[in-house]
Amino acid sequence: MTQPMFVLVQFDVKDFPTYFEQYGSLMKAEVEKFGGAFLAATGDAVAQEGQSSGNFTALIRFPSQEAATEMYASASYAPLKAKRINELTNSGNVIFLPGL
Repeated sequence: MTQPMFVLVQFDVKDFPTYFEQYGSLMKAEVEKFGGAFLAATGDAVAQEGQSSGNFTALIRFPSQEAATEMYASASYAPLKAKRINELTNSGNVIFLPGL
């Protein structure tokens, strides 16, 4: 059986309405093209220990590391990633976590 890959993202979003219009609203379809699905997405994450990084957190499940990596490196995601990094957020983390 292939090991799933979870992707944890935490971004410091500059303006939520603009972020969701130009990035967030497009990500569900982008993730689904690679077999992925959002499990959680919120601006209300609570860090029980330490500090949360940013003001928006999401957890995405992909069927494999290959699928997650292919999406992240895909030509179709590249313009969205560039817009997120260069315009819509101040900073962020994208963390790949192998599933059990």
